[in-house]
Amino acid sequence: MEKQNSVAKVLRIIGLAIMIGGFILATIEGPGESDNGGMTLTALFSSFVTGMLFIGFSEVITLLQKIYLQLSQNSSGDHEKSNDKDDVEQTQVQKDWQLSQLDLDAIQELYPGQNVKILATPFEDYCVIQIEGEENIEVVELGGFKPMKITADSEPKLFNKIQEWFSNRSSQGI
Repeated sequence: MEKQNSVAKVLRIIGLAIMIGGFILATIEGPGESDNGGMTLTALFSSFVTGMLFIGFSEVITLLQKIYLQLSQNSSGDHEKSNDKDDVEQTQVQKDWQLSQLDLDAIQELYPGQNVKILATPFEDYCVIQIEGEENIEVVELGGFKPMKITADSEPKLFNKIQEWFSNRSSQGI
């Protein structure tokens, strides 16, 4: 059973009441002898437009409610599956891409005063950072507003996939 929004119902009722009330008032007042029907048409038109605005707003709220319910049903049942699926799909998308000078500058800001080697991975928006004098690598994501370090704890599948790529690359002497 679909849950209906009470605000949408109230707006629809108000819109219908305005339209019906405007029609009744226009017919009761009617064209007077001095008016020549101008006020009657104005009352009919303004009540119709105002009523339709209220009905339109109620329809927008109803549609938004349907979208909300649909999204909440989809996300509640598939939440765990979607997280795993997104991680796997994200790590499998391999592309050739280049780091821009802005990306390089932003990464350098993450490591002030350190000599770092920056490698673009085949996974778009992810790069490997190797700090001089250290054996471990760090993974940085460039997809947001500023670079963000990715750890094995935060995104283990992605981190392991990139670490595997780096190990294969290093063992081949590239």
